[in-house]
Amino acid sequence: MPRLRSFRIVLLALITAPLTAARPVPHDVWIGTAIAVNGSAMRGDLEMFAGKAPNTTFVELAQRNDAPGAVRTWRVRHGTCAKPGTVFGDAAAYPVIRIGEDGKGVGTVTLRLALPDTGGFHVAVAASPRDSRRVACGDLVLED
Repeated sequence: MPRLRSFRIVLLALITAPLTAARPVPHDVWIGTAIAVNGSAMRGDLEMFAGKAPNTTFVELAQRNDAPGAVRTWRVRHGTCAKPGTVFGDAAAYPVIRIGEDGKGVGTVTLRLALPDTGGFHVAVAASPRDSRRVACGDLVLED
C-alpha cells in the first residue's frame, strides 16, 4: 500500500508540474524616479508593491534635495508624465510630504487596490496643497 501511495504522489506531481510551470510569474515591484520640473531641484525615489493585507498596494516616495520646510502633495497616476491619466486609488488617501531641514521627506500610503501587473503609471509631485503646479514627475516601470 505505501508503494501505491508513493506512486500516486509522483504521478500527480508529474501531471501538474507543467501546469504550475506555465503560469506567468507576476512582477513584485514598480519603481521610478521623480525628476525635478518647473525650476525645482528635488528628486524622489518611488517603490510600489503589494501591501501586507490582501488586495492592497503599498507606495513609498522618498524625496531629497527639496526646499526645507516645503509641504508637497503627491499621487501615483495612470499614464505617463507626458500623458497623465487619473489618480491610482483614492486621491484623499495620499498624505502630504513634509520636507525636513535636511531637504528630505518621505510619504507612504497603503491603497485598497491590488498591485497591478500591467499598465502605465507615474508619480506626480505638486508644489503644495494649494499649488498644483508640478515640481517633479517620474514614470514607473516594473522591476524584473
